[in-house]
Amino acid sequence: MIKTATHSLTLLGVALIFTLIGGAARADVLADCRTAKSGEQRIAACSEIVASKTAASAERAEALRRRADAYAARAAHREAAADYTEALRLEPASGPAIIGRAQARLAVGDADGAIADFTDAMRLGGRSAGLCVARGYAWLLKGDADAAIADFTAAIELQPKNASAHNNRGLAYRKKGDLPAAIADYSAAIRLNPAFAQAYANRGYVYEAQGDQLAAAADLERALSLDPALTGAASGLKRLGQPSDATARSQKLIAHGKELAQKNCAWCHAVDKSGDSPNPRAPRWRDMAGRHPILALREPLSRGIARPHDEMPKFELSDAEVDTIIAYINSLSP
Repeated sequence: MIKTATHSLTLLGVALIFTLIGGAARADVLADCRTAKSGEQRIAACSEIVASKTAASAERAEALRRRADAYAARAAHREAAADYTEALRLEPASGPAIIGRAQARLAVGDADGAIADFTDAMRLGGRSAGLCVARGYAWLLKGDADAAIADFTAAIELQPKNASAHNNRGLAYRKKGDLPAAIADYSAAIRLNPAFAQAYANRGYVYEAQGDQLAAAADLERALSLDPALTGAASGLKRLGQPSDATARSQKLIAHGKELAQKNCAWCHAVDKSGDSPNPRAPRWRDMAGRHPILALREPLSRGIARPHDEMPKFELSDAEVDTIIAYINSLSP
């Protein structure tokens, strides 16, 4: 009887050791899912937790959300939106998942879905300047200038020094045809951020529309000196008969960007002004240009271009090369 009890205790000890080992292994995987520096490592670790039959619901929800974050950082926005949706099925009140899905939906042109998600995020966590700007941006993409103005105004009330909110509201006023209000907002954005290249360009376009060529040329020149990738400003200076060194630099960026695009990206994306993408899942670059009318494309796209998507070849681009590709994408706008 003592022998049997000893045998049972031995088996219990072995089981406990395996349990501890298993728990430690899962902890390592969860740590990689949360903090691994490589996007591939994070996705692989999170996928292991998502596929596990023994992971708790909360662990799976977190893994789905963190995998979605990693997908979004690589510009794989459809995959990100799918993971956020599954995470929300497990945890419907997850603010980070709702906001993440809203941003992913916005990136693929789903303005209605993004508006619904940003509204839910406000309902759950209250209004913030950031959420108001984001939803206003979605309203603007949808074409509802009045709703966009209301959200940008709310953002400014919450955060008066928010330069992006002023710039974006200027775009909405311009869309409505209220050019003096647009100029006032662009000017406010520039006062708050004197290096805001896009705001200079936007104000220059309005001055041009008003027939003030000198003011327009000065703003477009300033915009290009701050950000040579703003090819719309270069085009504006050409329309005004004001070629400049900044315009020449912009044209060089476009030419180099097109060369890089055709070399590294054309196998998957449509990189010209016509034609469909060889890979149906890959967005046409001219659509990406039209989908981001408010900001230069560097911020939303540089991470995805510089770091390979799941289906992209493993190549790296310097920050300067990313700028050339952004300039080329900007040049595709009609």
